[in-house]
Amino acid sequence: MEDDAQAFIEELEKRHQGPITWRTYATWYGNDKNILREFGVFLYRCRDSFYYEDFERTPSMFGLSIKTNKKKEPFMKYEGSFAVSDVADSKPITKQQAIKVAQGYMDSKKVNTANSFDKIFRQLVEMVTLKDGSVHFFELIDRKTFVGELHN
Repeated sequence: MEDDAQAFIEELEKRHQGPITWRTYATWYGNDKNILREFGVFLYRCRDSFYYEDFERTPSMFGLSIKTNKKKEPFMKYEGSFAVSDVADSKPITKQQAIKVAQGYMDSKKVNTANSFDKIFRQLVEMVTLKDGSVHFFELIDRKTFVGELHN
């Protein structure tokens, strides 16, 4: 499995013509174009850009695949990128607000930065606003490292 992961990283580096200098898994992803990925995206930096992509997920328990009776929609891969220089702002917000923006029920300009109460009692995501006004939401395990990458 580690060989598969290494081969995957090498393929990404070849595709983007440079080394991956930072990577993580965002456990949830959304954007302001009604795209939500409940099982997150692989988020990584190559040169001066961030890239993200999702993967098809098969339900499993203890490593064993589980068959479901639900009619499953065909998997549609989602991937994208943005340049570090295109980032206008980044801030922690509640996941509830991110979902509302992603679904078109809330304007991204009216989103409040997470307060102390939110940070303790609510799920948070990082809201990344680009200079063109588009917005991405990432549920990150280590926000500080991501923000550091934005400023490198």
